[in-house]
Amino acid sequence: MKVSGFTFIRNAIKYDYPIEEAIGSILPLCDEVVVAVGRSEDSTLELVQAIAPAKIRIIETTWDDTLREGGQVLAEETNKAFAATDPESDW
Repeated sequence: MKVSGFTFIRNAIKYDYPIEEAIGSILPLCDEVVVAVGRSEDSTLELVQAIAPAKIRIIETTWDDTLREGGQVLAEETNKAFAATDPESDW
């Protein structure tokens, strides 16, 4: 059985979001973790790259800020991360 995890992040440092801890908490459960990193105003991409386990795959994204109403942009970023998971994953 193969388990894939996924998440998205943007401006983690600027907003003091514990992305290292969030990714670290799911790593033991997953065979791969896809992290969609949006173009940020800080060093979020470098922070995620520094986490380093081979199980992490980073995709770089650009958020469409015209979709902010109702959290639609968050759904779009979720879909991007999910679409990048291994299609052979069972979960």
